[in-house]
This record gives sequence, structure tokens and C-alpha cells, in this order.
Amino acid sequence: MNRFNLRLPGWDGTLLALDVRLPDPSSWPVPTVVTRTPYGRGRHLAEGAGWVSRGFGYVVQDVRGRHDSDGAWECYRNERGDGAALADWITAQEWSDGRLVGYGGSYGGYTAWALAVERPETVPAVVSMGPSMALHRTKFEDGVLRLAEHAAWWLERADSRTSRDGLAAFLLKEGDALARLPVTGLPERLGVRLPGWAGVVLRGPDHRPAEEITEEELAALPTAGLHVGGWYDLLADETVLHWRTVGSARTPRPPQRLIMGPWGHDLAFTGRTRHIDREHGPQALFDLGAAQVAWIRACLAGEDPGPDMVLPVGGTSWRPWPATTRERVLHAHPGKGVDEVPGDGSPDGRLEEVPGIGPAGAFVYDPADPCPSLAPGTDRRALDGRPDILRFSTPPLTAPLSFTSVAVHLDVTASAPDADWIVRLAEHTVDDQVFELARGRAASSGRLALSPVWACLPAGSRLRLEITGSDFPRLARSLGTGADRHTTTATAPVRQRVRAARLVLETPRSPQDLENA
Repeated sequence: MNRFNLRLPGWDGTLLALDVRLPDPSSWPVPTVVTRTPYGRGRHLAEGAGWVSRGFGYVVQDVRGRHDSDGAWECYRNERGDGAALADWITAQEWSDGRLVGYGGSYGGYTAWALAVERPETVPAVVSMGPSMALHRTKFEDGVLRLAEHAAWWLERADSRTSRDGLAAFLLKEGDALARLPVTGLPERLGVRLPGWAGVVLRGPDHRPAEEITEEELAALPTAGLHVGGWYDLLADETVLHWRTVGSARTPRPPQRLIMGPWGHDLAFTGRTRHIDREHGPQALFDLGAAQVAWIRACLAGEDPGPDMVLPVGGTSWRPWPATTRERVLHAHPGKGVDEVPGDGSPDGRLEEVPGIGPAGAFVYDPADPCPSLAPGTDRRALDGRPDILRFSTPPLTAPLSFTSVAVHLDVTASAPDADWIVRLAEHTVDDQVFELARGRAASSGRLALSPVWACLPAGSRLRLEITGSDFPRLARSLGTGADRHTTTATAPVRQRVRAARLVLETPRSPQDLENA
């Protein structure tokens, strides 16, 4: 039974468009899977049929101001109230059994959690896939604008009723499109009217919107959560954070399950085993749809929804997250830095368990020639000749190595107050490729937790720690002047010195987790 293009009032009476897909009335009442999306509910026709064939109702709604819904779209505004209005309408229908499952990825992940936060009594479960929870979280990293992501997403998705697929690739195909300054002037330089672009940049990472979903709200939820993410996804950190946070303030805690694999933002739905240059083998194929259906059914029946399922980078089997870990510490020892060999670069230093003696190295960062970004999964050997990257490597491993988190302790100085310290852990494989495993950005000395990772390295691989001054255009680059990097244009080179660096790996204690098989 289908009902297309219905019009339902949002929280303030604004009419919002939705489609309803239902199984045969003989099965009513049924639980309902709910998606609220800015990307067009028409994309979910096949998905709706799939849910109906499995005995669920399915409701998909265009958020306010997008596609067929009235009103003006303001990112992360009105979603709480509009989601609550939709939930109240569904639970009042004769075909609803009063139980809703929030379902969505990216921005739809936010709307799914908004549904649960506003109506926790009617949303016993949420399927959350790479959730994008707020502009100040998604668009910034450690206080710095994620320039390439913000530009691409805003060009194609924001300040409009419909998306402009392909516009970012068309306008940013020129190599210097993102390099020209100031950052806030990008739309004018490209000839695109984007009235909301600069506001996100100028409000910055400390801006808290009125409808932010806080970690405290997530922790208090009585909602079961299925958290799906990819190691190569920009929002992997949000996925892991939600898995650890949702329901954590409640006793007993509602079941939370993590599914994490070697995927990007499109997760396991591509059917591919390779991510850019890195092949992960047939074990990377995962029937995510079947797992989601089984999990929802178990949660609604009050049964055990199953263990976490994680495929580590480089791993060959799916397994639950390790219960206990222990630290392994490696210290950076110098190669030759630019102080000793001006202009000739810095040959690899070493990573060893014994503490380093003396400065680990130095380099000159030039904003006019910033160290370029490479997408995770890209072979990094093309950057090995750059003199503005310090590299510290272990000898080939004599045994497999598994670790579930990475932190780096830095002791650094720079000739400018706005220097960036881009830290990256990579694997130098036995077939002589170099792949990023985790990364992070620091503004000064101290402890830096790198992005989420669980990696399994075979014997013969080497660990490599890289330290440089930019990751451009992924992050807006430091200009070296101490002035705001987003609104000014002057630049100056910066001399950066690493006095000491140590790498801390959390390694699983369980023998089965240490196996690379």
C-alpha cells in the first residue's frame, strides 16, 4: 500500500512532503522505519519497497525547504520540531504500532537522532550511518576549517531547494581554485551565490546552534543504536563517539552495536573491495541491509541484537572491539633535518622503543607551497620527496601488530604563532606502498589523539610517523602571519622544529585480537 506526495504540517504549520509505504493491511499495525532527508525522498523508492517486503512501514520526508517541502532550509534548524510532528502523526495512524525506527546517514543521521531525542518513548531504535551532527563539528577539525569538504558540500547542497550534483567537480577542477585567498571569498571568485558559506566560516568551531544535540542528551537516551561507519569516512569519529555515548548514562544501558569496515562515506553499499589504491579483499564485502533488518527485529523483540562487527584495516576477519588493551610506546629519532642540510630535505628518522636524544627534526613550511592532501587509501609515496615532511619509520615488523587507537605526544616550537602540526600514522607495506592509517592536527605541544582506527599490520610492514605543517586543501592552511587564516591574504614561511615526539599505540591484550587472520 503506497501513499505518495502527502503534505503534513511541521511544528509551525509549514507543509512538508512525505511518502508512506505500507505492507498489506492484514499485517497492521506495524513498526515504521523513518527517514528525514535533505537529498530528495525520491532516492528512497527501492529502499521503501525493501522495508515493506520485510514487514515494516516506511516513511520518508523531505526536510523543510528542500525538494517538495515548503519553507526555507536552514541547516540543523527545525529538525527537532518537524521530526516530533512527524512522529506524532505516524503513531496516531491505524497502521502504526507506535514504534518508530530512526534511520539515516550523514545529515539524515542527525535527523534520526533528533527524532529519538524529541520522542524517546516512541523511538526504541536508531540506525545511524556516519552521522553529521552539526556544522561546527562536521566543517571543522581541531578549530580549523575542513576547506575542501565545506566547499564541495556547500557548492552542491546548501543555499538551494535542490542539489547541484557535479558542480563542485566542475568549478574546483582548476588546481588553484581553493588556494586563492581569502577563504571567505571563494563563492565570489567562482561566480556562485552562496549567502551561507562565509557565515559558517566566520562563526567558527565554537558556535553552538540552538538545536544542537548534545552528548548529554545522547547519553540519557533509552534508545538502542546501530552505529555504522567506515575507516575512510570523514565522520568516522562521530560514529565511534555515538557508539560509546548513546545510552551510557542509563542502567541498564540500551544495546549499542558498532559495524565498522574499510569504507568511505558510502559505506558498504558500493560492493567494492578496493578503496582508491588499497585493496581489502572479499572480507570487505558486507550485507549491511540484512544486518540492519536483523538488528532492528532483535531490538524490537527485546532480544540480543548481536556483537559489534569490526573489520580492521589490513585485517582478514570480522571481530568485536577488544575489551582490554595495553600501551606500546615508540619514540622518534632524528634523520637529517633542514637545519643540518638546508634545502635538501629530511631523510627518514627512526621509530624505536628507547627514548630519543636531542631534537627529532625541523622543516620550513611555506604557505605558497603547502604539503598537499591525499585522500586516505591513496598511496602516499608520491610525497616522499617533499622536504617539509618529517618521517620516522620502524624497521620491518618481525611479528604482526594490531592496535585500536593512536596518540602522539609532541614537544614542538615554531617561528609563527599560527603554525599547524599535521601528524599522520601510515603503513609502509611489504609491497612498498604507503597508506595513511590515522591523522590529526595540533596547534602546539601536548598530547594529540589521532582519528579512529583499528589496524592489523602483517610482519614485514613498517610503521611510519609523518609530521608536517599543512594538509591542504583538506584543511584551510596556516598563513604564517598570525592573522586569521580564513579572512586575510598575506603569507609568510614558518620554521617548525620537533624537539621530541612519541607514539602511543593501544594494542589488544587478547591473543585472538593480535592475530592478523
